[in-house]
This record gives sequence, structure tokens and C-alpha cells, in this order.
Amino acid sequence: MIKIGINTDNWRHADKPVEYCFEVIAKQGIEYCELEAVGGTEFFTGLGFAPFIPLNSDPLALRKRLDSYGLKVSQLDVSYPINRWECIDFIQRGILFSSHLGVPCVDTTDGKYKLEGVSDKVQLDLIKYHIQQCLPFAENHKVIINVEPHGPFTTKPEILLEIVEHFESEFVQINFDTGNSFIAGQDPVEFLKAVRKYVTHVHVKDVSKELAEAARGKSTGISASTIHIGEGVNAPNIAECIQFLAETSWDGVLSIESDGEDNVIKSVAWLRQQVEAAYTTMKPA
Repeated sequence: MIKIGINTDNWRHADKPVEYCFEVIAKQGIEYCELEAVGGTEFFTGLGFAPFIPLNSDPLALRKRLDSYGLKVSQLDVSYPINRWECIDFIQRGILFSSHLGVPCVDTTDGKYKLEGVSDKVQLDLIKYHIQQCLPFAENHKVIINVEPHGPFTTKPEILLEIVEHFESEFVQINFDTGNSFIAGQDPVEFLKAVRKYVTHVHVKDVSKELAEAARGKSTGISASTIHIGEGVNAPNIAECIQFLAETSWDGVLSIESDGEDNVIKSVAWLRQQVEAAYTTMKPA
């Protein structure tokens, strides 16, 4: 069954603490939230200006706070460029934190830029090596490592599949992203169909007409929609992706990534309509 979730990162530019996000998400009648991790204690989170989760905090205390709002966590985002060695510790710690918090998966991806002076082949080998260092943690703690299309490697379906299929593990899967695939110049629907068997979580982002004209095919991703989902040129693709997921009996969370509270609330309403319509008009796969 398709569920709707909301990423707390949508409040990053609003300078809000994560507790504020929980309250708003719960008021929308949404059961799932996605969390963004930081490595440890830092200024903005400590003073309540950032909705992040420090990995040196107590996951069980966080679980109690979430329970008080009736919320579950669909995924913990520990994205740090997986072609760089620093990602290893961040992912490993994210897996341990998720295990205690009761979160089924963590999210990671490649960075915006390739490493200078390093061939694509070597960088792909590095990506696989870095994930391999984290895989025993994932398998021991039963937490999936989701690789997200966001950078120059992962936004190519064939390369994303090469990375994931290298491991032949149920604990290395995919977090699909409707906005990043579109901005990278791909067809989101065809991309999703190509990787569907590995998709355990989905980021939903729309794209404005102006941004599409300026960046599509020139960039590899966006952090969030600057408009509400359903308002932009990617809306038809999102609706078709939802229809496809419903028809293929996908069970997971569509996590809203739309910057700002007003956009989030409008996105919830639009996505609810699309999910309901997808099941109403569903055709057998």
C-alpha cells in the first residue's frame, strides 16, 4: 500500500527545530516522517534553527518524542557523497542509530560533482567499496541502505542498477526521486520502471517551468521543490509514477520534499488525490 510521508528537511530554510516539524506533520494526519541526520552536536540544531537529528543523540529518547505525536520514521537520510571516503563512518553510524530508532532504511547518494583527476571507472569502484564497508552493519542490524539518484553517476539508470546489483543483497536497494530524475534529463516514469524491483522508498518533488527550462539536463538534482507538488511541469510524471506503483502493488512511503510549510500542506492534498485516483482506476500490472 502506498503511504504518504513528509521530510523534515522541508523546514530547513524556515529555521525551525525538528519538534516543530513533528507537530505540523501530525496535524496533517500524516503518519510518516523522514529525518535528516548530522554527524554530531552543532550550533544551528542546538539553538533550534535546524530540523536535523544529531547521530550522537539518544535514539530511544527521540522514539518517545515521535510516539507522542503518533509518528513513524520512513527513512533516515545520511547522504554524503558516496564517491568520497568520509561517507563510510556517516552511513555506519546512521545504520546503528536507525536500528535503535526502529527505522527500516537509510538514504545515501553520490555528490553533485565528480572527483577531480579520478576516472569514472575508479569512482564507481570507490562507490561500491564504500557501500561494501557499510553492508555488514546493514545486514547485522536489518537496516536497508538506499541509493538515491541525485548525482552524475546515480541519475543514469544503468549505472544505478550496476551499483545496486553488484551486491545482490536485500539490504542495498533504491530510493527513487521524481525530481532528480527529471532535472537530470531522464523520463521519471521510464526510470522508475527500470529500477522498480529495488525501490523501497520514494522522494516526491515537482519542478517549476522556469527551473526546468534553466536546469533540466544541465544539473543532476534539487534538494526540494520550490513549488508545491502538483503545481509544476513534473506533475503528470508524478501522477503516472504513482499509478505505476499502485498497479505493481508497491508497498512504501512517498516522502514529500517541497520547501516551506505552505507548499508541504498543498502537496499533501494533491498527493492524497493522486493516490486515491491511482487505486480507483488501477489496472492489473
